Amino acid sequence: MDAPERPDGSVAPRDLRVSHSDRAHISALLDRHHVDGRLDGAELAERLVLVTAAVTRADLNRVVADLPGAAEAVPVREVLELTNTAGELRRSGEWLVPPRVVVRSYFGNARLDMRRARFVTGDVVIESELTVGNLDIRLPPGATVDLTGARTQFGSVRDKLGATDRPGAPHVVVVGGTWFGNITVR
Repeated sequence: MDAPERPDGSVAPRDLRVSHSDRAHISALLDRHHVDGRLDGAELAERLVLVTAAVTRADLNRVVADLPGAAEAVPVREVLELTNTAGELRRSGEWLVPPRVVVRSYFGNARLDMRRARFVTGDVVIESELTVGNLDIRLPPGATVDLTGARTQFGSVRDKLGATDRPGAPHVVVVGGTWFGNITVR
């Protein structure tokens, strides 16, 4: 079955097919709502069956539509662009991480602390365009990272999480890099 196309030939974000990571992310959200007392055991079980059968983002959205924060389960914005000319670029605390984050900084460091962030999808791509500065990414427990597309001319790329056999949730892919500086994920 083909997803409905828009006039420009693209597929609306709500009609995009979901991955195993997306389903795992929504399952984790439901578990949190169960622990917080918003869902009883039977409701949790019913919704987890729907998550397993979900094909599109719209299917997943329907499962969490009546829960706090559900409007952000799949964002209106697909890309978050963070730009800085000089100084420190930071994002921390509780924030919504869309499927793609673009970080641009010419002279300064960029720090993305995702330990308390809410991930829209299980897979996130971080595009780094730094000239002079370090990129420091902090991920929550259970997260994994792919740094094969990350580069630096004068510096190092470090994965302090350690390699795993399969992607976790969330799974972050870092592409691009920095000219002078380091890329560190912890």
